Amino acid sequence: ASLDAGRPVQVEELPTLADSLGGGIGLDNRLTFGMCRDLLDDVILLAEDEIAAGIRHAYEEEREIVEGAGAVGIGALLAAKASTNGPTVLILSGRNIDMALHRRIVCGEAATATERAA
Repeated sequence: ASLDAGRPVQVEELPTLADSLGGGIGLDNRLTFGMCRDLLDDVILLAEDEIAAGIRHAYEEEREIVEGAGAVGIGALLAAKASTNGPTVLILSGRNIDMALHRRIVCGEAATATERAA
C-alpha cells in the first residue's frame, strides 16, 4: 500500500526485473508513487521477457550492463510499445543487477522475476 494524502492506497506490487522503478515496496514508495501518479503523462507496461530483451540488447549491441529498470526504454522500443519520431535519447541508468542473473538473461535462460532468484 502507498499513501495518498495520508490515506492508504492499495497497489498490487509484484516482483519484477524492473522493481526499482516502483520506488520500493509498501510504505517505502509512499513519496515515489504520489509523484509518479501526479507527474507522468503515460505509463507503458512491459512483460518480464520484454524487460529481459532490453537487458540483452543493451549488452549485445552496446556492451552495457544495465539492470531491468535501466533497460525498460530499450524493451519498450523493441516491443513496439513506444515509438519514435526523430532523434531519440534513452537514459540507461543502474548497473545494480546480480551478475549471475545478467548472465542467464543474456544467454536467454531467465526472463522472469521468479527465475532471477534461482
